[in-house]
Amino acid sequence: MIGAGNKNSLDFQKSTEISSFEELFRIHYHRMKKYALYFLRNEEEANDLIQDVFLQYWSKREQLDKQKDETAYLFKILKNKCLNSLKRKVIEGKYSQNQSFLETERLYHISFDQGAGFISMKDQLSLELVSIINDMPDKCGQAFRLKWLEGKKIKDIAMIMNISTTMVDKHLTRGMEIARKKIRPDSLLFLYF
Repeated sequence: MIGAGNKNSLDFQKSTEISSFEELFRIHYHRMKKYALYFLRNEEEANDLIQDVFLQYWSKREQLDKQKDETAYLFKILKNKCLNSLKRKVIEGKYSQNQSFLETERLYHISFDQGAGFISMKDQLSLELVSIINDMPDKCGQAFRLKWLEGKKIKDIAMIMNISTTMVDKHLTRGMEIARKKIRPDSLLFLYF
């Protein structure tokens, strides 16, 4: 009979703990959700983290100091979980950005002309531009070379060629018309990017 009394006592204690835990959940859930949403801006993730917080609280309930404020403890755990989630997202974002950059660099160096030996798009474009510039009228070709191959500014080109900036614009416009007609479509696409 003594054993049955202990079992009933343990069942009552367990039932009381569960009721207290459910009450704690009801009291704090909505405030914790608002708090998590402030950081995460994702309802599903906020709910998952809150569930993790209460699971952690339940698993450590016997070790917790009953004199400490449960609310502060719950919000401290939630804040740390939110911050860890944000840190993870930043790291994942940087990794993804780095991977995109590496893929772009890899694609940058692929030639679309499968029949020829490997030549990067940049080199292919430079060769085509040199060939096209050589076919342009002298002043037009010189302005085009200074602008597109050497990266000079219009003002600098005008000083080098000893002409006005208006004339440089006219030469560049004429050069662009010639280039559009002669450059290969895949190289033109690369030039735009």
